[in-house]
Amino acid sequence: MGCCGSSEANAAESETPPPEWGKPINVTLKKKFMDADYNVLLDNPEKPDDPIKWMLLDAVGSFWDEGYNYYLKHRSPGQVDDEGKPTSTVLGAVNIKGDWDAFSFKVSGGNRSTDFGPYFDMWDGDIDWGVSSEKSIWAVWTYSKRAVLYSDYEQTKQIGWLDITGSGTWHEWEETRIVYDTDDDGRTTTRYEVDHHQDCRTQAFQYKLNVFNTPMVITYNKQGGGFWKASKLHYTAANAFAPQVPLFKVESDGENNCSVETMENADPVSSLLAAYAISCKLDPSEFNGGAERQCSRHIQFGMPPGHENFVGMQMGQFEQQFSYPAPPMPVFAAQVAAWTPPPQPVMVFGVPGGGMVAPAPQPQMMAQPQMMAQPQMVQPQMMAQPAMAQPAMAQPMPMAAPPQAPPQMMMATATVPEGNPMQVQTPGGMVQIVVPPGVQVGQQFQFQAAAPPPQAMPMAQPAMAVPMAQPAYGANYAGQPPPAM
Repeated sequence: MGCCGSSEANAAESETPPPEWGKPINVTLKKKFMDADYNVLLDNPEKPDDPIKWMLLDAVGSFWDEGYNYYLKHRSPGQVDDEGKPTSTVLGAVNIKGDWDAFSFKVSGGNRSTDFGPYFDMWDGDIDWGVSSEKSIWAVWTYSKRAVLYSDYEQTKQIGWLDITGSGTWHEWEETRIVYDTDDDGRTTTRYEVDHHQDCRTQAFQYKLNVFNTPMVITYNKQGGGFWKASKLHYTAANAFAPQVPLFKVESDGENNCSVETMENADPVSSLLAAYAISCKLDPSEFNGGAERQCSRHIQFGMPPGHENFVGMQMGQFEQQFSYPAPPMPVFAAQVAAWTPPPQPVMVFGVPGGGMVAPAPQPQMMAQPQMMAQPQMVQPQMMAQPAMAQPAMAQPMPMAAPPQAPPQMMMATATVPEGNPMQVQTPGGMVQIVVPPGVQVGQQFQFQAAAPPPQAMPMAQPAMAVPMAQPAYGANYAGQPPPAM
């Protein structure tokens, strides 16, 4: 279809049969010129510069929609419908129309000012007088972009879902000038000038993918890039219960092309749909653009500091609405059965507004059969961190145990969404805490930290908690400076 919306398209005829479960494929997705559709191409050994058209990723929707439906289509030679017209077989679909997205923000501050003074008129080369008004606003935000995968055209047979949630900062500034210009004949005219700037920066994000009722973990790596060379984005998806065994790998330019390789333990159709959604439509640049549109739409000048709002569907509601009790595929079920949960550290939970805190309860996933039937509710990024096997506190020698100082209550500002771990500096060193439920990015909350050990007994100092490895998304913006506020 065209980029402004039109009827659906058919795939080109292909003698290569459709992909099958368990049979690896290596294809290239290439965007059509002046079109929203993507061709699925196979390498041509005889003509490397002329790849073979295998399937079509057909974009269906309107230019005014937040997103499109994408249908993976295949057409055998001579395939027609009952009326003798060319037709294609729909192998699967992914809905990225934005019906289940979510956005929240909190205003951090703002400013307004008015000034009267001279302005240089570069057209007349003289000085005019005028009035300028400036206004600005700062805010923090959290944005969730979601997609649902289906195996049929009617979108009644769900096979998975995808959630990408990130947080960042927003700064908007605008200056309006009213200049009174007097020409050589003494006539006065009024000129209006507006200067507007806005800056949206994504500080961190994470992927959550569920396919065939099994949670997946997605790792992301950005390589290269420069003034003359585009960067390459690398994605790898794996079963959360077997993160060392990849399902598919993607290399993308973040714009119009990507190469996808699926493995023996993967479904090629769902892998292609998920890989396309992740690498071409929900890549970091596309995600930041969507967040900027949400900020521009919902954050307005004049909102007081502390003002906050939530628009869309909560994550828990999304997972509940699109959970499906079908058993996972045998290869996934075998990986789930063979999975052994690593020992978990004791993490300190902060409590908004003060109060006592308690160690986080340890998850008992394998002891609950119902969790095995609904693995998509498991947090993959929490299971796939090998650093979580570190003990939270080393035990000092009994003979040299120092007197225990009372714990201290400290304040911290949430830099990640609720339920996610973050590191804070305390008098005793860096510690790991978890943002409590109900706390948004930018909000402050209290947590209880151990007091620093006495200096007079260095041999009895307890070893502080070993910082856990950050989620995969933490490296996405590792070298990015903080936004200028």
